[in-house]
Amino acid sequence: MKQKMFFTLLLSAVSLLSWGADGDDFYRNPIINTSLPDPTVIRANDGYYYLYATENIRNLPIYRSKNLVDWEFVATAFTPESRPQWNPKGNLWAPDINYINGKYVLYYAKSEWGGEWTCGIGVATADKPEGPFTDHGALFTSRDIDVQNSIDGFYIEDHGKKYLFWGSFHGIFGIELTDDGLAVKPGAEKKQVAGTFMEGTYIHRHGGYYYLIGSAGSCCEGERSTYHVTCGRSKDLFGPYVDKLGRSLMDNHYETILRRSDDVVGPGHNSEIISDDRGQDWILYHGFSATDPRAGRLLYMDRVDWVDGWPYIAGGRPSKVSESPDVGAILLADPTIYAEDGKYYLYGTSPNSAIGRFEVYTSDDLLSWQGPAGVLGGYALSPDCYGTKGFWAPQIIKHKGSYRMIYTANEHIAIAQSDSPLGPFTQEKAEEIATPMKAIDPFIFFDDNGKPYLFHVRLTKGNRIYVAEMNKDLKSIKEKTAREAISVEDGWENTAKTEWGVAEGPTVVKIGKTYYLFYSANDFRNPDYAVGYATATSPLGPWKKHGKPIITRRQMGENGTGHGDLFKDKDGKWMYVFHTHNNRNQVGPRRTAVVELNFDGKDFSAVEGTFRFLSLP
Repeated sequence: MKQKMFFTLLLSAVSLLSWGADGDDFYRNPIINTSLPDPTVIRANDGYYYLYATENIRNLPIYRSKNLVDWEFVATAFTPESRPQWNPKGNLWAPDINYINGKYVLYYAKSEWGGEWTCGIGVATADKPEGPFTDHGALFTSRDIDVQNSIDGFYIEDHGKKYLFWGSFHGIFGIELTDDGLAVKPGAEKKQVAGTFMEGTYIHRHGGYYYLIGSAGSCCEGERSTYHVTCGRSKDLFGPYVDKLGRSLMDNHYETILRRSDDVVGPGHNSEIISDDRGQDWILYHGFSATDPRAGRLLYMDRVDWVDGWPYIAGGRPSKVSESPDVGAILLADPTIYAEDGKYYLYGTSPNSAIGRFEVYTSDDLLSWQGPAGVLGGYALSPDCYGTKGFWAPQIIKHKGSYRMIYTANEHIAIAQSDSPLGPFTQEKAEEIATPMKAIDPFIFFDDNGKPYLFHVRLTKGNRIYVAEMNKDLKSIKEKTAREAISVEDGWENTAKTEWGVAEGPTVVKIGKTYYLFYSANDFRNPDYAVGYATATSPLGPWKKHGKPIITRRQMGENGTGHGDLFKDKDGKWMYVFHTHNNRNQVGPRRTAVVELNFDGKDFSAVEGTFRFLSLP
């Protein structure tokens, strides 16, 4: 059960609270030497990991970290004024953070010790992971739902539907929610999935199975605590869940995956299993220090491997020192690299594209990157420029002595100007380039005679690549010249066989008398997202497709390989910068990568062994 721990707590809201990492490659447990029971973690759209815990700091503490090891306290989810008022004697326990329909949605339990019929699950929302959160009241109480001790909520989406699982030592139950996740769906009926041995419910999908993970034993008795982490699995979200011998969790059978050690007592109530930038899984949980149990339930972390289809933590016990998560990848989708005077400037779609303004990273060698380095707090585009949301796919060019950024916002195209590639890029008037329909993914190409062309994607019965001559001011196009260059065909361009085909991310280069148009096809969420090219003898086409893609997940070993830009490094080698999915189970935030391309005088191909992710020191 979740119980407010009355321990003395001294915090600085801005100080780092890592308990001692052994350099960059290793960390030491506990990762936060402060009582933070029942953790929940999310990687937000700004690239930070955010952690929420039971209210040893009243009103639910929030921490954040770039690397899962070094954490800083940033806020509480509620203030005394915004604190949920239902069940007024109850404390806030066991939060569960999620991102639903563009909102951060926080489920929480509100209970007083022993109030097993008055407690329940509440829900609050925020626009940012650090809050402020607005409470929407109770989803239900124990009496409402007729489940004793209704605490420890966990949210999951499955096959387009939204569910909440909950319970504590009186059975684990699940029920369908409304589409916004803020209420029980009318007419939905609860279903029990596990017996009376567990609480702290969490369900994780892996390898075709659902893994029901929770904690058994006593959570909160200091050195006498018997808490330990348990698991069962099923082919269906609602079970039946079984242990390795096929015995049912409804009959209180289970596998133990984490138990006490000589140093940690009562490890349990784990967070979500979360992946680092290399796809390695990690789990956070609380436990008592065997030498100082009065310090409360401290925060620990361990690596999760998968052995014979089951989660495995080395030795089944908390580690003392472990190799650090691999975090530090640059997380820009739709990337572009502008090279000038031996320096490379990297731009792309931010993990939170609503922020806009476009981060800039710099490098002297394509290996070591610094930033974000844009003059506007790391960003390059002035907030006074066109657009309020959906800032995607920038391109940087130099024209008549100044730098131009052409970009997507509000599903239209705009262009801004600066004296530096670091910005600020500004507009005399906040306006888009007029097109007869929604248009995204711009790329300006100058022919040998200096005539500019705008390659872009129009949203018309699919994502289709168009080309049109631009006027000399680069602020408008000659619509009469616009024509379709690339649309999707069956085969590698549409492996999901969707009605709305996707061809996007154009980049154009001229070699000799031939024009090469690089593009990506398949929806970016599809693992088969890939890069191909077409050729023509004029910027206006017609374009002949090469036939096979040259950058694919089978070649790169990563899902979602696409939407990038072609450039030459300082040695004259052709390079292509692009994004991939975050890992094999998660699309975003997308990771930025680069690969060398070979050109044999006629065709392009990826050079084997040159794929690499871009990362910060």
